[in-house]
Amino acid sequence: MKRCITSIAAATLTALCGSAQAGFLDAFVDTLPGGYTSNGDTFLANQWEGMKSIVKKGNTGLVMGLHTNHPSWDYENRDEENAYPYGGGIIRSVIDDQGNERTMFIMAFSDSHYSPEPIIGYSWMHRYNLTNDFHLGAGYILGLTFREDYNWLPIPTPLPIVGAGYRNVDVYMTFIPISNVFFFYSTIKTDDKESRMFPLEPSSPFYNKTELYAAGLWEKTDSATAKGFMVSSDAGTMLGARHFLNQTWAIDVNWTSSEHETNYNRVKDRDWKLSSYSVSAQYHMNLTSSVRMHAGAGVAYAKLKQEGGSASYSDVYPVVQTGFTWAPSANTRVLGGINVHFPRFGDVGNNDEVFMPSPVQFYLGAGVAF
Repeated sequence: MKRCITSIAAATLTALCGSAQAGFLDAFVDTLPGGYTSNGDTFLANQWEGMKSIVKKGNTGLVMGLHTNHPSWDYENRDEENAYPYGGGIIRSVIDDQGNERTMFIMAFSDSHYSPEPIIGYSWMHRYNLTNDFHLGAGYILGLTFREDYNWLPIPTPLPIVGAGYRNVDVYMTFIPISNVFFFYSTIKTDDKESRMFPLEPSSPFYNKTELYAAGLWEKTDSATAKGFMVSSDAGTMLGARHFLNQTWAIDVNWTSSEHETNYNRVKDRDWKLSSYSVSAQYHMNLTSSVRMHAGAGVAYAKLKQEGGSASYSDVYPVVQTGFTWAPSANTRVLGGINVHFPRFGDVGNNDEVFMPSPVQFYLGAGVAF
């Protein structure tokens, strides 16, 4: 009898554990993209349909890196690591019937070693509404990233996230165990589903397709080279042109020029002129009827030339862009943003280091549209 009771108890416990595990698994599967729709015939088809549905029905938004914290318990050289993940990308986000935030995203930013790091994926977060405007949340990210120090191989990124937001502006934090860093980023969402689905009216201030602009900039130029070899930051100028292929996609070309000096172990080395030429594809999203945000990526060519000397270096590399455009009228533009460059020059320093600056251009300017 005792053996029978023991067997029944064991079987019951096993069943309860199995039921709990099954319940947890079902709940987790429901948080995946397929939980937003059930149009697929198989699990993978369901996830694919869910991702497409989020992209189609979701609000567009701009995503930007804010800060990378390198904790002192794992980074003795934390001052040499890049703490500012400048860059950006695009999201499409929906709030489902249970109040959960489901987001598809793609972005690129400057990693801890001043190299470009693209990432693409999906995030889910359960939101707790404190008021009609404020909310907190927790969830996860499932994505793929690519890093130079891992030979650009795809790296899965299952990461936890917590977030807080006010209306359509959110700040998130995640912990990345591979690198042992805390990564902070932000999103600004719009409500542009109708505006991106229908053609612009002639009365829209963005109806004109071509824009010419000029801007002043400040170029923050960090160096990812050997310790002791640094480059200064300084002001510069920018000239550019942008043409819209449709109401959201545009091709942007620009030229920039700035002057810098290098120093080795705090002793001035040489003066330089840095010029860059870039071509980028930009995605624009409507924040209001007269204000747009954009994220872009492309390719750039830079030339570093010594002032009063013969030394000259050049490189071709990727560039990442984020910014805004305000249209006071159909023919005038005010614009600003951040362009992140990743040139690499060889044999520039006193000890023939590979000079790896990461020029970040903060610009503000004006233009005309026609």
